[in-house]
Amino acid sequence: MKTSAKSLCVGCTAVFLTGGAAWAQEACKTYTVVAGDNLRFIARSAYGDSDMYRVIYGANVEAIGQKADLIEVGTTLNIPCDPRDEAAAVVAPAPSEPLQAGVIDPAAEPSLVVPELPVAPAEPAAAAAVADPTAAEPTVEPVIEPVSAAPVAAAPAAPVGLRMVTGNGYAPFADEMLPGGGMFTQLVEMAVFRADPAITYTLSFVSDWQAHIDALLPSGAYDISFPWIRPECEAPDSLSPSDLARCDAFEFSAPFYEIVDGFFVPSDSPLLSATSYSAFEGKRICRPESFTTGVLEAAGLTAANTQLSRPTAAIDCFEAMAAGTVDLVSIDAEVGDSVIAQLGMVGDFAQNPHLMALQSLHVIAHKSNPRGVEMIKLLDAGVIEMYESGEWYEIVSTALSRDMLQK
Repeated sequence: MKTSAKSLCVGCTAVFLTGGAAWAQEACKTYTVVAGDNLRFIARSAYGDSDMYRVIYGANVEAIGQKADLIEVGTTLNIPCDPRDEAAAVVAPAPSEPLQAGVIDPAAEPSLVVPELPVAPAEPAAAAAVADPTAAEPTVEPVIEPVSAAPVAAAPAAPVGLRMVTGNGYAPFADEMLPGGGMFTQLVEMAVFRADPAITYTLSFVSDWQAHIDALLPSGAYDISFPWIRPECEAPDSLSPSDLARCDAFEFSAPFYEIVDGFFVPSDSPLLSATSYSAFEGKRICRPESFTTGVLEAAGLTAANTQLSRPTAAIDCFEAMAAGTVDLVSIDAEVGDSVIAQLGMVGDFAQNPHLMALQSLHVIAHKSNPRGVEMIKLLDAGVIEMYESGEWYEIVSTALSRDMLQK
């Protein structure tokens, strides 16, 4: 039978935060799969690092299968020794014959025989010519025929792997300084692995988020980018021109994660207790440029009745609010909390508890890129397998618990 998780439910994350079942697998040994296992759980127990699941998979491709589908209960897996230990270890020479103390005589060493170069024979004399025995022998210059090298077939070009791009400053979801590149980065990499372990890929962090959708994806420099909020493309009349263009130009994956999109204000601001979006009209609102403005427009907050600023980074919004140049920040709650903690201003800002919206985060590909569009379909299938295997919960719960500890 295949191992699988129960149906999605609120509160399932707590099971993983408390550790769930106890696993006893160790490196350098074999392990028999039990119900509830997945490769990330096994890697965490064996190596203390869930992201080393590929080490276990690589050693057990035949037992698990090329698709890396859900592992079978009862399967015996070989758990390799920790490659990090092997890389750090200094390999001592194995016991052998004692070293000879004698002096090496170079003359006794075999000589390297260098083959002579081929020499072409001299041209024969003309038939009418008579040899003169008294004449001096003509000097014949040896002619060295050029040795043409055998044609070498050009090596086939290495296949170009999937090119993925994300950015920094989007904790806990994406940042190259976060473990595994952030929660969303880990989700995408695991979905790629679930889709097909043979897929090779490169991952880049480009902090100019707007460049992802303005240039990097449309030009084909990258195939997919993440994470992005999907505008309400089914209601085009309610979208801003930029959000409408995003719907028209990009293919969106299924939701990978849901966020609470809210409003942060100074802790002593009367806006903290506002229960109607009309209280925000006429205010100076900051929302980073990579975040869709659809959540504001859905609330009736437009350029006509607010002063909207769109800096590159989320931290710029909170620094502006600290300086008193904006009244509130519209942003994902997890990102807002992380930035406030980074600034050391916990307690100075708070999220309005009454006005918020649920949004979902996605992977995107430009519709002009067939490979990117096809990868979106594979990722959709991969994330479903992650739900079933429990890997989605493991990644999310680990990232969130780590984030809470840092706060």
